Amino acid sequence: MKQLPATLATAVVAMVFSTSALATIDVEAAKDLTQQNNCMQCHGVKKDKDGPSFLKTAERLRGKAGAEEEVLKHLTSGKKIKLADGSTEEHKIVKTIPPKDMAQMKNLAKYILSIQP
Repeated sequence: MKQLPATLATAVVAMVFSTSALATIDVEAAKDLTQQNNCMQCHGVKKDKDGPSFLKTAERLRGKAGAEEEVLKHLTSGKKIKLADGSTEEHKIVKTIPPKDMAQMKNLAKYILSIQP
């Protein structure tokens, strides 16, 4: 019987933290940044294009330690990527104003990881 209140309290705390994490995302700012950088030319929100959809990325990384850091590295490193046709190219580095604004980059990474089916 004593275990029920503790379990309930744990569930409430987890729900509050997951809700507050979502509340810290400025969705409009993230969408604006994707438009400014032409991200949607290669990525769809829920459908693959030349690159994977944001949803596919979110599903692949959801619940994994370091997920946000992995997305940030992808957005900022210019690493080689494989396109749908099998060719490779360097992923474009996301540009922000002011340059290299990590708050904007982190917001974008959180937005991508928040996409749900």
